[in-house]
Amino acid sequence: MVSNVEILAPAGSFEAAVAAFEGGADAVYLGLSDFSARKAAKNFSKEELRSLKTLAENQGKKIFAALNTVIKSSEIGSVLDAARFLSDISVDAVILQDIGFATLLKKLFPALPLHASTQMAVHTVEGVKFLKALGFSRVVLSREVPLDLIAKIKKEVPDMELEVFVHGALCYSFSGLCLASGMVLGRSGNRGMCAQLCRSYYETEDGKKGHFFSCNDLEYKDYIQQLKFAGVDSFKIEGRMKSPEYVFHTSALYRAMLERSDYFDALKNSRICFARAATLGYLKNFSGEKLISSTYPGHRGVKIGVCEKRLKDRFFIKTKYSLGIRDGLLFFKNNDETQPFNCSVEEISSASGKNLKIVGDSSRVFIKTAELPEVGDEIFLVSSRTLERKKVNSGSFQMIKKSIPAEVSIRGKNIEIKSGKFLYTSEEVNVENSENQNNFKDKFAEILKNSGESFYFSDKVSFDESCEFIFIQPAVLKKIRNDFYIRYKDFADAGYEKRKTEILSSFVSPETAEVPGIFCERTLMNPDGEIPFFMPADSENMLKTVGEFLTIPLLPLMKESEKYLNKINEIISRNKDKKILLGLSNFGHLNFALEHLKDGNIFFFIDFSLYIANEFSYSFFKNLLGEKLLFGYSWIEEKEEIPQLSPEVIAVSGFNPPLFVSAGCFERSNGFKKCAECKGSKSEHLLKNCGRKFKVISKNCITFMFAD
Repeated sequence: MVSNVEILAPAGSFEAAVAAFEGGADAVYLGLSDFSARKAAKNFSKEELRSLKTLAENQGKKIFAALNTVIKSSEIGSVLDAARFLSDISVDAVILQDIGFATLLKKLFPALPLHASTQMAVHTVEGVKFLKALGFSRVVLSREVPLDLIAKIKKEVPDMELEVFVHGALCYSFSGLCLASGMVLGRSGNRGMCAQLCRSYYETEDGKKGHFFSCNDLEYKDYIQQLKFAGVDSFKIEGRMKSPEYVFHTSALYRAMLERSDYFDALKNSRICFARAATLGYLKNFSGEKLISSTYPGHRGVKIGVCEKRLKDRFFIKTKYSLGIRDGLLFFKNNDETQPFNCSVEEISSASGKNLKIVGDSSRVFIKTAELPEVGDEIFLVSSRTLERKKVNSGSFQMIKKSIPAEVSIRGKNIEIKSGKFLYTSEEVNVENSENQNNFKDKFAEILKNSGESFYFSDKVSFDESCEFIFIQPAVLKKIRNDFYIRYKDFADAGYEKRKTEILSSFVSPETAEVPGIFCERTLMNPDGEIPFFMPADSENMLKTVGEFLTIPLLPLMKESEKYLNKINEIISRNKDKKILLGLSNFGHLNFALEHLKDGNIFFFIDFSLYIANEFSYSFFKNLLGEKLLFGYSWIEEKEEIPQLSPEVIAVSGFNPPLFVSAGCFERSNGFKKCAECKGSKSEHLLKNCGRKFKVISKNCITFMFAD
């Protein structure tokens, strides 16, 4: 059975990409060594990616390259060079987060498809419509978007491809809105260096301890057909940090689910490679279900049995699945998940004492391990040597080259080769007569196609009549070929640098008015004192007047966007006699802003969660909103490294931003309080972690964490 829905697998390495294709994935997403949201992954060298592109083309597969980090001004040239390489080898799309970078790509590489990263926090019809109008061909929706909203988005924007995470790690923070690692440790998740503070261990003020923000892993395998019916175009598997074995078996799992074939082995093997407890996340509910495992945040594999008895240095078990020497096991002492023990199988023996190397399903055996479980403890298999894959050498694959046309002619004793606007003229050569009309043409076409070490080659070579009935020594032709490709590369490089310079210099910041210094104090706008955004259930009288403006800092996470924006419209309608300053913090706000451009009393600012780290991002917003855009806040995570981008981009001072914003309720997710008790009211907890203090606020079923 053939499906038109794409299975998209992670490729943190060349081996993982090969495993994905072999497991049944239609496409892989990957990163280069820089500008990827997973810097700790092995990622790809240019040579590896060229080899993978050849393999993908031969198998009819696709490659999506991630350049999905916040880009600083000083890096724009380098990231454009990376994009040029991706364009030259014809990757199938580039995944990105930075809107300024996106505008440059559209100008410099207009044929390169753009996918909006989940880091852009797109989760509404309004946001998808806006990016569609900008020329994006696909949106990777936030992991928080429930099934019914996915279907609504597809109905409203049918010609936009929708990509949805169906398996793997789930962040506690809303997609793209996490500042925790960057603000606390100087390792920004928006720069691919997330330290995963959400997986850490915390203690509340009243002594409760746990991994309160450690989410279970998404597993949508039983909802694949519903997602397909809702209009999802691509099923995305998380895991660029995971092994090739995991990628292979998880790809095989979703291929089996999509084609309605047997999936038991693929599911078991995928979980052995890596699996936390499974959750449907936000698929059925925008506030999430069974999000957190507060007692144990790690890989737990598959349950294979229970310790039935202990004997000296080994324990007895009836193993559900096959087991071998040096396989990895996990158990929790007395089934207490706060006491995990990982160990490997050192010896296996039968009940009669016979030593075994491997045993099959349902075997009753004694197992020797460095740590012994208690009787009754559940035993989990967390690694199996039988699943190990053979190593793959990327050097054994041919590297892709860029094809260029070539028109060849003979002018006296010179060979001329024209490729587009480039004209090459060789040194004088000895041209001999030949009785064979095509002797020269056949030979030179073959030599131009086999271009040696050059990145370029010509497989579409045309000759005029001057090239008939002649002969030139093959050694001379090879020398000319080499020189031609060297000169062509210089020509192409110079042309690219010229276009890049022209495009970069065309982004001239317009003359701007001076921004009142009062706006540097972002806290003056906070409706709730600490929470910097206007919440759905907030009353209008909570809004602050800053200078001459009634300020409404819009919430970047809108569970009911239409209802929320209608409320903002009602406030605007009741305050027509006032100047109103709207804070835009999500791409889903921008069409709403455009609808109010003609309102004389409405003005805008770009809030900190839209990450202005380069002048091109602010230029985009300024060109969009014109004089109605008064200012924007610069990227807040590394503000000491961000130069003054323009008079209108200001650094925030005296502001404690939320380290993350979550669609999940802290109280409900950790079993502290039921919805019937809370009813959306505000609650607070003080937490400690590694000598650091934090405050967690839950309000209107949304959670904020702050440094305390």
